[in-house]
Formats: sequence, structure tokens, C-alpha cells
Amino acid sequence: MNDAVRAYHELSKHRPDRFAPGPGQLDWATQPAPFRRYAGARLLELWQRPLEETPPYDAVFAGPIGTPAPLSRESLSQLLYDSLAISAWKEAGGSRWALRVNPSSGNLHPTEAYLLLPPGAVEEVGLLAHYAPDAHALEIRAELPAPLAALLAADLPAGGFLVGLASIPWREAWKYGERAYRYCQHDLGHALAALAIAASALGWQVRVLGGVAEERLDGLLGLDRAGFIEREWADVLLWIGPPQGQEFTLGQPLLDGLAALELQGTPNRLSREQRHWPELERIHGLCRAPRLLPADWRAPVAAASVDNPGLPLRPLLHRRRSAQALDGRSGIQAELLLAWLRRLLPQHSPIPFAGLGAAQVDLLLFVHRVQGMAPGLYWLARGAAPEAELAQGLRKDFLWQRADDELPLYRLLEGDARGLAGFLSCGQDIAADGCVALAMLARFDAALEQGAWRYPRLYWECGQIGQLLYLEAEAAGLSGTGIGCYFDDAVHELLEIADSRWQSLYHFTIGRALWDERLTTLPAYPELRRPPRP
Repeated sequence: MNDAVRAYHELSKHRPDRFAPGPGQLDWATQPAPFRRYAGARLLELWQRPLEETPPYDAVFAGPIGTPAPLSRESLSQLLYDSLAISAWKEAGGSRWALRVNPSSGNLHPTEAYLLLPPGAVEEVGLLAHYAPDAHALEIRAELPAPLAALLAADLPAGGFLVGLASIPWREAWKYGERAYRYCQHDLGHALAALAIAASALGWQVRVLGGVAEERLDGLLGLDRAGFIEREWADVLLWIGPPQGQEFTLGQPLLDGLAALELQGTPNRLSREQRHWPELERIHGLCRAPRLLPADWRAPVAAASVDNPGLPLRPLLHRRRSAQALDGRSGIQAELLLAWLRRLLPQHSPIPFAGLGAAQVDLLLFVHRVQGMAPGLYWLARGAAPEAELAQGLRKDFLWQRADDELPLYRLLEGDARGLAGFLSCGQDIAADGCVALAMLARFDAALEQGAWRYPRLYWECGQIGQLLYLEAEAAGLSGTGIGCYFDDAVHELLEIADSRWQSLYHFTIGRALWDERLTTLPAYPELRRPPRP
């Protein structure tokens, strides 16, 4: 199985002389609809609150804030509004499209969210629901029979609920072909981090549940039923609620009952036709996680020092945008870059990285315009490998000079790396025009030794790193963007990696954005829906 995963990874690499197998050009007639909806399902509208009612931005990284909010329609509305909702609409030349709080490759959004809510959470009965971000509402797929709802309430710790995240690969494959699996998993990582940060503001935690095999999740979320023209794969089951010290398991009677539910609503067709990419379909099946044994959940640890005192969280979450171009002139102070890097260490950001195990991703930095730091290549050791082993198998002329007294940040080479960063990112100027660019390097071999199911989780970790970088850039008045197009092996050749111990899985850049003034920005929703006064 691992050989098949390695074969897919090789197939989906971009190279200077050829790109990974893809459509070649976009067929606009088959562009997938951006929203999954279930015709005939009952719609439960959710509420929003003004963004000024917000906790401080830095506080969410110290762990869940204050007393956990009671699970209710209001708190659930806030969680989804701050993580997976629409943030704005854009218009230009007769076209209109939505932006969301959680970023996505090509703004294609393959990630869907399903909720399993115990009785009393938002209604008297337990519910299986799909989140519809275009309406900021829940589509009720099933009301749980009383015996099944009682099992759900008994199996879950009080005050929390379950969220299943799923991917529709066709949304990404329409543009990216066989490489689309990578983008689906990046986006899942972004969604995980977005949910975790929004949950922390409510005093909740987000944890990955390993006690249910991924193959069973399709049945639990209703994705194995007839009516789906475009395949949808369940990827992960999350617990969201008051912090828990120990993982828990869902009982077999509950799992069997959920899989046998009679569901309401027919899934919409996203395209009039779709092209099938055989290796993309195969890799989804190969990398599904088995049932994992329960383990102690990592308790929150102390966060990094406050870097943005007084900055409110929620306006920042909703104004985040992916830059399309950077000005190529603006710079930052070294202190700001070091603050960003502190935030990216797992021990300083326990909320987004929780549930994925030990860090598997280090960072290769291309420092361009950072006052107080020499331009060149740097390595941030996030813990993917013991620091004593970092230099093994890499270029002999790397300096490995400690660049900070506290951070595990090493200077590798000094010099102008702008042209190199642009070339490695498929020749995109945006990688050279920022203050700093980076490549996320994963311990590929070490992850696959644990099983093929670890492959997508490497991308989840990269997506979570990317989400933090987006927010840190916004907090500093700058902008970032994830870069999924890069020359994989050219990065490895730069490092003189002779094997697959490290693999580059995601690129990112931060700088001052140049915005297209031809675009019109419209509100996310036509009106602000508030809960009724008691």
C-alpha cells in the first residue's frame, strides 16, 4: 500500500519540464457548483453576532478561553460563522463569487461539514445536519429516534458534539487533475485550524477522534447512500466541546444506528458531467485511517507571549483574504518574523495542531526583505526530526548557524533568494515579491512507516500552518497566500536530498498585497440574523 502512495506522490509532482496530469485548460461548462445542498431537507437558520463582540486575537492560542459556552443554537451559529461561513462576495464583469473564512486552493472549496448534535443542543431531538455556508444554515438530514439520540448523549461528554469533515475531490480535480488530492487535504487542514481557533474563543476544544475507521464515517455522515453524482469522501471525525483530558469511544450500537438512519434530502448535482482521474480516486481509498486505539489527549500548554495586544479576533477572521499579487517592495522587522515563527511551534499553538500527534513538518524559509536578518535560506525546526539529525542527508555547505537565541531557527545560506523562490514556485513572482516565502518540508518516510493513512495528515499539518500564517499576516496589516504549484523535486535538489526522507508539500508567501480595484466587495449575507431576545 505504501508503494502505491509513493507512486501517486511521484505522479502528482510538478516539474520544470512537465506538470502533473491535469485538464490542460478549464472547461467552464462543467465548473462544479460551489455549494453542496440537499433538496427537500428542512433548513434551520443560524445566527450571527456583530464582529465587534470578540475576544482578543492572541488569547485563543493559550487554550480555550474562560468557561465553556453552553452548547446551543447561538454558540453553534457563532462557531460556524467564525470558521466555515462566507466572509464576503466579490463581483467583476458580470461574475459573482463567494469568499469564505476558511481558505481553499483556487477558491474551489472541496471541504463539507456535517454535525451530529445530541438532543437539547439546538432542538429537543438529536440531529444529523449538513452545514450550508451559502445560507449560514443547517440542512437537517435526520432527526435521531429517541433511543439513538439517547445513545449519542450517553457516548458524548456533556456539552459537546461531533463534526465530520468530508471532501468532494471533483471540485479540485476540475482544475488540478490528479494533483487534486493534495489540495483537498491542504484545505482540510485549513478548516481544522479555522474550527479550532473559533472553538477556542467559545471555551471549547477541537480533537480528532480516532476510534472510528474512516470507511465507517461515510455511513455515519450519510455519504454512502444513493443520489450522489459526485463522490464525497468522509475524512475525519472531530469532537468539539468543553476540554477533555481523555479520549472517548463511540459504542457499536450508536455506530450501527447512525449508519441505518433514514435520511432526508437529495444531494444536488454539482456538474453536468465530470472527468474521472483514476489515481485520484484510488489514493482516497488507499489512505483512509483505520480505527485507532484511544490515547491520552494532550493538555493545552502555555502559549507564546502576546504579540498583538488589544487586537480583536473575529474581524481578523472574517477579513482574511488570499493575496493575488505582492508589491515587491515592502519589508518587515525581524522581530515580527520571529513572532510568527514562535506561533508556528506546536508547543505555542496547542489548539490547531491538537490531535495529529508529533510534528512532522519543518519549514524552509526564503528570507527576502526582513530588516535585522540577512537575506537567504533558513530552517525552522518544529520538531519533525531531532535537531542533532537535521543536517543528515542535506547539503554539506549549509551553515546551520543558530539565528535566534530562543527559536530553533538556523541560517543555511546567505544571499538573494528571490529568484530561487519564484522559480521553485512554478515561476510565480508572488513567491519572490513578499517579505518572506517558505516551503513546508514533511518527514515523508517516517510518516509512511506508520501507515498510508498518515499521508493525508501531513497535508493537514501543512494546511494548519498555512492558516496560522494567514492570520498572523492579517494581524500585521499584511497578506499571505498558499502556493500549491511548485516544482517538488527541484526543492529537494536545492537541499541535495538523495532519498524521500523529506518532501516539500506546501509553499506560502507573505507581503503587502496589491488588490484588484476593479472588484466590488459585497456583504457575506444580506442581513445580520440575531437570536431573539429572551
